[in-house]
Amino acid sequence: MTLYNKVRVIRSTFIMSIHDTFTTVRPSLWLLQIIVPSLFAMFFFSMMATAIGGPITSDFVVIGNAVQSIGMITIYSVAGIPGTQKHIGTMNSLAMTPSGLFSIFFGMSIFGIIAGFMSVAISLTAAAFIFGVNMASINIAAVVVVILLTAFSVGGISMAISSIGIYMRTSAIIANIMAYIGLVLCGVNFPISYLPGWVQTIAHCHPLTYAVEATRQAVDGASIMELATTWTDPIPMMIILGIIFLALSLLTFRFFEKLSRKSSKMDTF
Repeated sequence: MTLYNKVRVIRSTFIMSIHDTFTTVRPSLWLLQIIVPSLFAMFFFSMMATAIGGPITSDFVVIGNAVQSIGMITIYSVAGIPGTQKHIGTMNSLAMTPSGLFSIFFGMSIFGIIAGFMSVAISLTAAAFIFGVNMASINIAAVVVVILLTAFSVGGISMAISSIGIYMRTSAIIANIMAYIGLVLCGVNFPISYLPGWVQTIAHCHPLTYAVEATRQAVDGASIMELATTWTDPIPMMIILGIIFLALSLLTFRFFEKLSRKSSKMDTF
């Protein structure tokens, strides 16, 4: 299949995913599903930081949870695609198309990635107007770039998790594990320096670690160039990890698609 046809498939499945979502859920309820969990997480951890006191401030955890929301929303939305297709009985039909499941699921995942982008944008707005985070020095351009790169890099992880759902009954359990690993390892509620050395190494392999760090710096006024001075700075690392995880997701899709065909588990639900 040519690149042009693959792009058409991605575009069509993206539009289809929007239509399917709003056919079953009202836009207002869908928006609440995105906003409410993030706001409650921000409120809970903010109150905890205030009650405990110490070096970790309310602003620190509010910004961390605002960025974490993109990970939660994107992973859950994208990872649930195979299970949904199996549930409604369309997985086999999709697998018979010449485009391949990766292109189809990539198009469907775009809407989930956009939802994650919206979640963090709304959460950062709430951080300023509800939680009182000082945004006087914020570099908006840097924040936008960081959020876009976060959506890209976390989207690659989400696609890799989604591919497992082609073979297994569902990938929701793995999505839950990965989402909460991000909450613990990525400096959302406390600096990663609090973690054991070997765990810090793992944390630096997760793009959300750099996203949280970069967002905090951008809120304090850091520019795009200051976040990309060397290749180990947050922006280059998010790009590198995003490419790695996207390539990994392509490989895992091919592997689990082939494995599912051999074991006749393509439509097992």
